Parts: sequence; structure tokens; C-alpha cells
Amino acid sequence: MKADRARINPDPRGRSRATRWAMVIGLGVLAVALALFVRSAQREARLLRADPATAGADPQLMAFARPAGASIYRSRCASCHGAAGKGDPSRGVPNLTDTDWLYGGGEVAEIERVVEHGVRARDPKTQALAVMPAYASPVPAKSEAGLQPLSPADIRDMTEFLQYLGHHAEDPAAAARGSVVYHGRGGCYDCHAQDAQGDAAIGAPNLTDDVWLYGGGSRPSVFNSIAYGHAGICPAWATRLRPAAIRQVALYVYSLSHRRSSAHASR
Repeated sequence: MKADRARINPDPRGRSRATRWAMVIGLGVLAVALALFVRSAQREARLLRADPATAGADPQLMAFARPAGASIYRSRCASCHGAAGKGDPSRGVPNLTDTDWLYGGGEVAEIERVVEHGVRARDPKTQALAVMPAYASPVPAKSEAGLQPLSPADIRDMTEFLQYLGHHAEDPAAAARGSVVYHGRGGCYDCHAQDAQGDAAIGAPNLTDDVWLYGGGSRPSVFNSIAYGHAGICPAWATRLRPAAIRQVALYVYSLSHRRSSAHASR
């Protein structure tokens, strides 16, 4: 009978010791978690105080920012730009691993601005000045009331002119006619500049190199770009990511095109 009662009512002292150990372990875990949170908050504060122009060369900042930025990139950006950041020319998604930049020159602050406010996004500070008109349509661009459509022959000539700029012209006479359209009624110089080297301040690409946002620079892809236009969108993350997260992903993207300096900074 006594043995049965002992099984029903175990030693209260043993139960009390177990409870105390559980509390000690719980407090220890909580203390570690709090310490990690404080340390992370301190690092985030230092990251936000840092000058974006030099942050990419700071080994400690990069060691903290890059892994977190990579995780954010995978969840928010990789669906368009790809896991390796190579982009997709069939959709006009830029390659983030080279040194050719549509907006700015690839500096951390410039990348951060695009991440934060996007391109043609629903954000009051978004980049939206450069829109490629659809010259084969009756109204090539709603924002350019005086811009007139071009004939298929005009578009073919302009295509040949752009091939000439990239040293791939096959018809010099057509290229010459295309130059007249480019510098005249086509109004292309207004965004891409008189020398066709673009304007990184507004996102107008350089047309004289072999880097193409859409397609690979073939005559059909260039013709289609002129005829049907483009107005790609990059989302704005200002209201969906914390400032520290925006800087982290900007530094990660920066590291994709600055592999040598980033590898050196991570040592």
C-alpha cells in the first residue's frame, strides 16, 4: 500500500530540483538569445551608420551583411534575376554580375536606391524617366505627345544604324538613313544621347556596346525593341524591408559584380 502511494506521489524534492533545472536552462537560453539579439542590433546600427561608398571594402561589415543579404536576395530577387544573378535577357532582366549598369555605376548607394524605390514601381521616388517608346504603334509614348510613329522601313534603318554602332553593320546606306532618324524625328538622342552611349542617371542604356538588356543584339530583337517598346518594372522594397535589410541586399548585389574586392574584404 505504501509502495503504491509512493508511485502515485513521487518525491516532491526530486520534482522541485527538476523544475529548478528547467528554469535555469530556460534562463540560460533566454540570456543567449538576448545577447545574440543585442549583438545583431549593434551590427545593424553600425551597418546603417557606415558610408555606403566604403562599406563594400570593410571586411567586418561584409562578413555580417553578405550572408543576410544573400538570404534576402534568394527570397525576393532570385525569381527574376536568377539564383546566380545572371538575369534574363528574354524578359529584360539585367545581369547583376557584370560591370554594365543601367542605373548608375554599380555603387552601393545606387544599388540601394533601386532596391528601395524600384523602377517604374508604385513608389513616389521610383526611377521612371526612361521608357522605350513603341514606334510601330500609332502613339509611341503617351508621355511624349509629339512623338510620331515610324514606318517598318524606318525601324529597319534604325536597326542597321545600331548594328553599325556595334561594328556589325552590313548595309552602310541603311545605317546612314537610320542615323538621320535617330538624331531627328525618332528623338532617340533625347534619352540615349547624341553619341548613343546612354544616360545612367535615368536608366537609358548604352547602344554602342555588345551588352543588351533585351535579347542578344540580333537584328530581330533590336527591331522588336524599337517597334514594340519596353517598360520593365523592378519592385520597390522600401515599405517591405527594414533599412538594414535593404543595405544588406545592396551589399550582396554589389559583391556579385565586385568579386575580387568582396573576397578580399571577407578575409
